[in-house]
Amino acid sequence: MERTRRSLYFAAGYLFFGGTGFLLAPGLMLDVLFAEGIYSSVTLRLLGALMLALGIVVSGVIEKGAESLYLRMLYAEIPVVACLGYVYWDSLDLIWLIALTVTLAGWLYTAAAYLLDRRRVLR
Repeated sequence: MERTRRSLYFAAGYLFFGGTGFLLAPGLMLDVLFAEGIYSSVTLRLLGALMLALGIVVSGVIEKGAESLYLRMLYAEIPVVACLGYVYWDSLDLIWLIALTVTLAGWLYTAAAYLLDRRRVLR
């Protein structure tokens, strides 16, 4: 399941960088992500802390090679993708479209890697 493990670096990367950015410089992150709405810096810092914590969990799964968690991680991202889609649809703020695109791209990458790895294991 090496391909799946490597695909998780993408998720860990955007969670670490995005989380650190929102935690330390929320205003700058809003500018970088072309946000059009008005967001509380407290809320953005909380979002950053949660993203950073998830990045730490994902990096732990990568480090330990916990193959039993790969499929569960894919399932866990489904409500996140759905929520990001709804928030974008509701607000039409570009920040949420960017977040949805990055998250969905990571999910599709990991799902494809998982399916290819599973197919190889079943042979």
